[in-house]
Order: sequence, then C-alpha cells, then structure tokens
Amino acid sequence: MNWKYIFSGLVLLASGSFIDNSRGVLLPILTEKFGLSYTQGSGFFIAGNVGAVFATFLLLPLSHRFSEKKLVLSFCLLGILGLFVGRLVFDLKTLILFGVFLGVIISAYSALSNLLIIQGTDLKSRSKMMCGLHMIYGLTSICSPLICNGLISLGLSWAGCLAAVTVLLGAIGSYVAFRIPSVSPIDEGTRPSLKLNRLQLWVVLIFCLYITGEVLNSMWFVTYMVKAKSLSVGLSSRYLSAFFVCMTLTRAFCFVSLGEAQENFLLFICLLTSIVFMILGHLGFLWAFSLSGVLGPFFPLFLGRVSRVFHEQSKVLTLWILGMGYITLGVCHMTVGKLAVWAGIERAYWLPAILILFSMICYGVYLRKERAYLKGLH
Repeated sequence: MNWKYIFSGLVLLASGSFIDNSRGVLLPILTEKFGLSYTQGSGFFIAGNVGAVFATFLLLPLSHRFSEKKLVLSFCLLGILGLFVGRLVFDLKTLILFGVFLGVIISAYSALSNLLIIQGTDLKSRSKMMCGLHMIYGLTSICSPLICNGLISLGLSWAGCLAAVTVLLGAIGSYVAFRIPSVSPIDEGTRPSLKLNRLQLWVVLIFCLYITGEVLNSMWFVTYMVKAKSLSVGLSSRYLSAFFVCMTLTRAFCFVSLGEAQENFLLFICLLTSIVFMILGHLGFLWAFSLSGVLGPFFPLFLGRVSRVFHEQSKVLTLWILGMGYITLGVCHMTVGKLAVWAGIERAYWLPAILILFSMICYGVYLRKERAYLKGLH
C-alpha cells in the first residue's frame, strides 16, 4: 500500500465532509436570514447537486488525462479561493450560485479521495481501507455540526464557518504538491472504457438509492427536529452528531474486524436495522433517528466489493456512482421540499427510510446477478 495516497485521501475527504455536513446545520439559519420557504431552502441543496453532477462527470474525462496529483491541487486551489465568496451572498439567487460552487468542491473532494484510496491500495485491503476512509468522514461529520454551531455561538457568520476549512485545504494541497509523485497520463490503448455494462448499471442504481436515503436523512435531520419537533438548533445538532457517532463506530468496527466472508451479512444487517430505527424515530422515539447511523458501513463495504469485482473499471465506476447519486439526490431534495410544503415536514421525512428499503431489495437482486456474472468469467 502507498500511505501517501491514503493519507491524502483521508484529509481531502475530511475537508469535503466539514463543508458538506455544515450545510445541514446552516439551512435553518439561511432560511430565516433570507426569508425562504421549504421549497426555496431545498434549492440550496439542489444547486449543490447541480454543481456536484457537473464536477463528477467532468472528472470522468479529466481522470483519463491528468494524474490524481494535478486534480487534487487544482480543486484545493479552487476551494481556497471560492469559499471566501460566501461573504458576498445577499439573496436567494446569489445563495443558489454559491450552492452550485459548494457542490462542485464537495463532490470533487469526495470523488478524488476515493480515487486516491483506490490508487494507494491493493484488492485485498481495499474494502478495509474504504471503511477507514469513510470512518474519517463520520468523524468529521460528528465534529462539523458541533464546530459550526460553536462558531456561530461565538458570533461568526455562516459564511465564515465554511471559510474556516481553507486552512485544511492549504495544508493538504501543500502535502500533495511535495509528497505525491507526478504520474504520466494513461496511454490511450490501456484506458478503461467509460461505458458500463448492465450489471454495473444495476450497481449504480443501488448506490443511488442508498446515497439519496442516507444524505436526505442527515441533511434534513436538523430541519425536521426544529420544525416538526420544536427542538432548538443546538439540541438538534447534538442528535445529528450522535447519528454520525453511530455511523463512525460501525465503520470503525468493520475497519478493525472485517472478513470477506462477513460482507453479505453486514451489508444486509446495516440496511435492515437502519430502517427499523427510522421507523421507531417516526413513532416518537427520537433517539432512534441517531441510531439509524448503523447504515454507515454499506457505502464503503459495497464500494470496496464492486471495485474488486470490476477492478479494471473501478475508478470509472466510482465516478459514475457518485455522479448519478448526485442527480437522484437533487431530485429527492426537491421532492422533500415540495412534500414538506404540501403535507408537512414530518411526512416528507419518511422518504429516506423508503429509499433505504428499496436499496436493500435491489442489493438482494444484485447478489444473484453477481454470482452469474462471476461464473461466466471462469
């Protein structure tokens, strides 16, 4: 394993995670500051998804032409310069434009961190290191709401909270510039195809359902608690932090003790138990929403699995997964916003549980398809 790539991927994901998870805490503040409705507030997230889709699919051809080092340096510089623009936001239109920019850098950091882990690991260790990578995401997700809420309590503006991450971006950019070797672009004849086969498209569908369910669950968590349950932003942020604690602990467990034979059981059980806890939360046991973070290991475990099954196209498949995930996430953010206006946020917040249920069903179908696919290769 190449630990320089792995360390760079971990810190880069931590930077994107802070920005990403701060948005959920800042949403009630933004809606109040600019006098926005639920639908307009969801536009901030939808704009982020537009930027995310653009950045992820842009990385498909760019990753064929440029090394991970050049791409990381470029997007770190973009993030450092752009995060200070938040101070210029003054109405809904400028907020939407800033949301697009945030989506670009968040998705770029997420995609590049996964590519760095793939570049720095072998097939045997990849699932564990993916769990380690996304364990770091969980750790920063725990800290982000608390840090963001603390900075606001100290009088810092919402834009200032986001700009604080530029220190981390500067540090990782400097490390990559001096410690990661420059790699020549891949020859045209050896580049993997950008197209996916039917089984890979099924994989993308499963990830789309899962990503959308997980992110909607966390992104609308504070708004749901504040608006539907009349909790304060501070208390709601602590519930959200507990959700990420649960997510991080389950990923840490898989990082430490994962065996390949346990994958199928773990992938099923983390989805099933998360659905149960979401239902309990809706029945009035608010602590259960925090425990729905047990779904955390699914993304890194399944991503590690499919990168082994389709190892020659692992980077391309990862970018397709993230890109299509952002598209479906944008549609569902809009759906939650509209449902919240029409039927109330309490009913709209059922959508994450429904999406996780469908992802579990589709994963069961995938296992049968995967066995047939692997049998056909031998």
